[in-house]
Formats: sequence, structure tokens, C-alpha cells
Amino acid sequence: MKKNNLLIMSILLLLVSFATEWYGDHLFSRLFVFAFPIYIILPTCFVVLLVMSIRRIATRKEYTNFFSIAVLALLVILIMYFPFRRAKVNYELTRFEPDRLKIVEMIQNNQLPPKDNLGNVDLPVGYGKLSSDGEVFVHQNDANGQVVGFWIFRGMLSGSVELIYSTGGEALIRATQSGHPITKIEKLKENWYYVEMDY
Repeated sequence: MKKNNLLIMSILLLLVSFATEWYGDHLFSRLFVFAFPIYIILPTCFVVLLVMSIRRIATRKEYTNFFSIAVLALLVILIMYFPFRRAKVNYELTRFEPDRLKIVEMIQNNQLPPKDNLGNVDLPVGYGKLSSDGEVFVHQNDANGQVVGFWIFRGMLSGSVELIYSTGGEALIRATQSGHPITKIEKLKENWYYVEMDY
């Protein structure tokens, strides 16, 4: 068991790192204070495990530690190349669509009025998971169409991402983005768009 402790710790680090990346947007939005320590601790653990694995191979000839190095290499590949945000958005698009459509309908019927003149709407209890910070942004809600944004990541200075419901497609989304340049827009399914903004 002792010979495999680095492998076990490497696997645990892989799982924790995956979960951190998967829930990274929520982490930054809701637990901002804890985000930076986590992103310091995890790379530190990676370096320590890598050094210890190499040292055990070199000094103790414990070649089973090649497996822990392989797990750490897999971790690097995942962090660098796996599209965590997009994969999560696609998964949640299907999982949460009925609830999100219910919120859209409530906004349309003025059951969820904006809490300010900017268009921010607090989600009801039990629906907070539908948007990274528990709010949606109403870009437009009138006879000419409806554009409601569910936050994926709400950047502080730039780089916000929304999953937007739009009855008027991409054209209506662009027409309602005053002062917030869109850097990327992609249709995921009917009325649903993945939108990145310089906001």
C-alpha cells in the first residue's frame, strides 16, 4: 500500500482538479475568496507529487511510480485541452432546459421583475443553479422579442459568458448588446446561444 501512496494521491489530485475546473465558474462567482488559494494549492501539489515520484524511481527503484507520473501527465493534458466550460454548458443545456424555459416564461409574464434598472433578475429559491451567480440578465422582454441571459461566467472587468435565450435569433442578441462587444456567438439549439462578450 505504501508503494502506491503516490499513485493514489495523484489520482485524487486528478479528480479534485477535474472537479475544480468543471465547477470553476461557480467557484469564482460564489466563492471568490477561496478560488485563488485553491489554484495555488493544486499546482503546488502537482509539483510535489511529480518530484517525489521521480525521486522514488531514481533512488528506490520503485518503478510503480511511473503510473503516478502517467496520471499527472493525463492531468496536464486534461487541463490544457479538455473544453470544461463548453462541455458543462452542453450538459446543463439539456439537463436544465425545462427549468430555464420556466424562468423565461416567468420573466415574460412579469412574474420575475428586474431588481434594478439594468435588467438583473434574482432567480427564485431552488433555481439558483441555472446561472453561475444566481441571477439572469434580461436584455429585452417586450412585444418585439425576448432575450434572457443565463450567466456561465460573469467577468469582473472582461470576458463574460452567457447562455442566451433569444426569440429573434442572433440578430436580436446583437441588437440588444449596447456597449458590450460580442467576441463569439454560437447557436447551440433553437433559441439557445452560447455568447462570449468583452464585458
